[in-house]
Amino acid sequence: MNSLIKEIDHLKQMTLKMGELVVDNLKVAMDIYYHYDPKKAELINDNIVDLNERLIEEMSLNIMLRERPFAKDLRTVSGILKLVEDIERLGDHAEDIKEFANKLIDVDHHNIPTLDESYKEAIKMVLDSILSFVNSDIKLAQEIIKNDDKVDNLYNQTIQYIIDKTIDKTFSPSFSVYTTLVSKYIERIADHAVNIAEWVIYIENGFHKDKQIF
Repeated sequence: MNSLIKEIDHLKQMTLKMGELVVDNLKVAMDIYYHYDPKKAELINDNIVDLNERLIEEMSLNIMLRERPFAKDLRTVSGILKLVEDIERLGDHAEDIKEFANKLIDVDHHNIPTLDESYKEAIKMVLDSILSFVNSDIKLAQEIIKNDDKVDNLYNQTIQYIIDKTIDKTFSPSFSVYTTLVSKYIERIADHAVNIAEWVIYIENGFHKDKQIF
């Protein structure tokens, strides 16, 4: 195995670990949204995610300058540079949800089935996007992109439900406001999963959003 292949393999492993860290953070964030636990909240550390991103960016740029990759290798390195931006944003959203979960500590909590479902769909999309990257699976990446409409529809249903329950005073204003924001972040989580999937497709065949780059 030559040095370039080894370095790209190491880069992929670092990206995978960053993805796994972010998924863990997202799961903890939603767990404390439902049932706040200060000890669990401390487990979310976005600084570690940011450090991983910087290390991956540094390694990617070093590979491009030193090894001068071309064709598929160049797409892999440049694609990773782009998709880690979305992984980092997922880490930010875990922090965002944690912040609003903290504001809901003393607020009556209510179950919203469409929010629960949208979270399950969004986190599955993230897991699948990472899996599509690891396995170079274009078909799975394409399925992720198609599933985004489902999360968007669930988001719209959730917002309407919150509005209705706020009007009839079932939900307090605080619960409605912060849960609306949490719901929006879940919708964005799905968007970032789609972005990762689009970069996986680019890495594999040079197309991004149906446009051939190289």
